[in-house]
Amino acid sequence: MDALPPGQALGAPSIPGSKSVTNRALLLAAQCEGVSRLKGGLEAEDTRWMRKALQGLGIPLQEAATEWVIHGGARPRASEPLWVGASGSSLRFLLPWLALQAQEPVILAGEPRLFDRPLGPLLKAIEALGGRWESRPSGGILHPVPAPPQRLEVLVDASLSSQFVTGLALAAAGLPEGGRIRWTGEAASRSYLELSDHWLRRFGCPSRLEPGFWEVPGGQLRPQSLTLPGDWSGAAAFLCAAAVTGRAIKLAPLDSGDAQGDRQLLEILAGAGCSCAWNGAMLTLKGPLQCGFRADLTNCPDLAPVLAAAAALAPGESLLTGLHTLPLKECDRLDASAELVRWLGGSAEILDGVAMRIRPGPTPGPRPPFDPRRDHRMAFAAAVGALRAGGELRDPDCVAKTFPTFWEAWRCMLEGR
Repeated sequence: MDALPPGQALGAPSIPGSKSVTNRALLLAAQCEGVSRLKGGLEAEDTRWMRKALQGLGIPLQEAATEWVIHGGARPRASEPLWVGASGSSLRFLLPWLALQAQEPVILAGEPRLFDRPLGPLLKAIEALGGRWESRPSGGILHPVPAPPQRLEVLVDASLSSQFVTGLALAAAGLPEGGRIRWTGEAASRSYLELSDHWLRRFGCPSRLEPGFWEVPGGQLRPQSLTLPGDWSGAAAFLCAAAVTGRAIKLAPLDSGDAQGDRQLLEILAGAGCSCAWNGAMLTLKGPLQCGFRADLTNCPDLAPVLAAAAALAPGESLLTGLHTLPLKECDRLDASAELVRWLGGSAEILDGVAMRIRPGPTPGPRPPFDPRRDHRMAFAAAVGALRAGGELRDPDCVAKTFPTFWEAWRCMLEGR
């Protein structure tokens, strides 16, 4: 990873489609009777596994250069075991739908870390509905309910992941009478529930999201032709690059009114002295940071690694809070982010497992390559941190999970293209 050359203007890379939106839209399209067309979807490992899973379940899905065409409405039947890689959203969205609609048991498999991440509350809810999960090494067998219900009434613990609730809501939308999903505990990353509510509506389902419950009407889904938005998570590293270097960057396509929770990054960077302006789908952000961050990331925890890296280069102390779900991600991002800050010469203090105090330090000298622990977001964060003094990165290809062309886009930015 290279440091930014002195005086070099930042280029304007194109931002890929949103992973969070893409996987939601794919499953909704699969449940709609008729043909949906999706443009601008993310082409990456996580969304590829979702598309292949749908195809393996008998959902016709054609992939053209500019759009995906999905012929939805059929009950899923697996022709072979489904591989979902390391995609938590694919697994957690598919499980409730398959539990309620699959015509026969389904074998699901993936990377070992995927099944080490929290899944128990969702499986408990599925068992209460009459389904059953039979655990196996690196996966398991899902035994669906004997017959699809007319309506879903279910209670789930949402404190570890909002994806449990989203998966159940997406599945309820495909039932004749919909359903009501209730949850215990404070829903983790509630902004993702709001994102799901938004995309249910885009597919014709006027769901009602309230504190503690979600009413989802049935029989309302309709096929759509949609252009999916750019990914605020993918944009985060580039925006932080402008913030820490004091340069300006232009990014597109992004939506100023997007429902993605990671859009909160603009408020966080503005609070630390950056400015931004919109011209249609083009965002211009200009640094430099004038102070450290004071940011609650409860609703946007995926921003934590890049903000930790930026905080290590900021002019002052930072405090990041709302980090309680970070140890449950693709790696323990709380520990990995603290390690990254230290690799960048700063100090990181983890506070009660829910916050991190970061103080910048001197420019680091030669050091071993940073290990992103096979986590794409840790690799993005390391790229931001290396803008000051460079550095080597192990396993750079881990970015393929959500942004396969990241390093090409990063080089374009550094070279002013």
